Amino acid sequence: MFPRHHHSFQTAPLPPQPQLRPAGQSGAGLVEFSIVAVPILLIGLGSIEVAQWLFNKQAVSLALLEAGRAAITSHASPSAIEAAFEKALLPLFVTSQDGGASHRLHKALNQRSQETGTAPWRIEILSPTPGAFLDFSDPTLDIARQTGLAAINNNYLAEQDQRIRDKNGQNGQGPLSGQSILQANTLELRLTYLHEPVLPGMKSLVRMLGSEGADYARHAMARGGYLPLVQNIRLVMQSHPVNWPLPAHGKVVGPGGLSPTSPIPLSPAATCQGLWCLDHHTAGQPPPLSPESGSGSGQAGSVPSSGEQGQKNGPAVQPGSDKNDISMVEPGEPAVSPDDPACGVALCCTAV
Repeated sequence: MFPRHHHSFQTAPLPPQPQLRPAGQSGAGLVEFSIVAVPILLIGLGSIEVAQWLFNKQAVSLALLEAGRAAITSHASPSAIEAAFEKALLPLFVTSQDGGASHRLHKALNQRSQETGTAPWRIEILSPTPGAFLDFSDPTLDIARQTGLAAINNNYLAEQDQRIRDKNGQNGQGPLSGQSILQANTLELRLTYLHEPVLPGMKSLVRMLGSEGADYARHAMARGGYLPLVQNIRLVMQSHPVNWPLPAHGKVVGPGGLSPTSPIPLSPAATCQGLWCLDHHTAGQPPPLSPESGSGSGQAGSVPSSGEQGQKNGPAVQPGSDKNDISMVEPGEPAVSPDDPACGVALCCTAV
């Protein structure tokens, strides 16, 4: 008899059986991914748009500042505003391609004009107002005689304001403009710049929010899908403000987006409506001018006083008298000496 051997057999483990999902859970992972991924994607794209918006807003603010600086030293000339503003926009269109930033800038501005049917950007001159030129125009200024346009004297603003208050009252405000001589010599600009969205489909959304035929900003939104950037700036004039005719292209306009206006004529009647009216001169006879009046010669112009503007041989300031009393200043002499503390307040001891 052979011995009986006992053998133990080990069976291999069975492969795991696939678990069957209920029929209602098919594609649930894809849905869950979509629910999470879509908001994250939108937030990421939105952050890119916001960053681009803020970058353009900062660049446009600096461009408006450059335009304002050019305007206050060039008699608020619209052409100076336009040239300085567009030159300051060049950093937004820097490229290494042929033509450079200037070519890209003009191409972008032309595209905006074609799509919106209006100006690619707009700057409104809010101050000085047209009424301020009627209230405070000074026909004795060299710039007024050279251009034939109304101009406001920028010399010795503090002294002018005090004299108007003493004479006319009403807090020194002009009857037509409601502005003082200080406000009439303050340049206030409002810029509306059309920002082009970078995200696809954003223009279509913006068009739905605009309205054709409305104001400039909403019209640009409806026609071109551009987002308006609005900035304001206010600077004190460093030259005599002039009522220039506004250009026809609509980039620089008057208050409220007015169309180009004709200049206010320097008629004989206009010379007797404001500060520089002479009581002893009849209508149609302009006051006599001294060769040194105005500020075009580079010297500080005198501030005429009512009833004394035509007196060429008036008494000069006597030693020991109040040098701020402009009623005793002879035409052609500075009303305030350059070392007077009032010069630091008026900021107008040197004329442009």
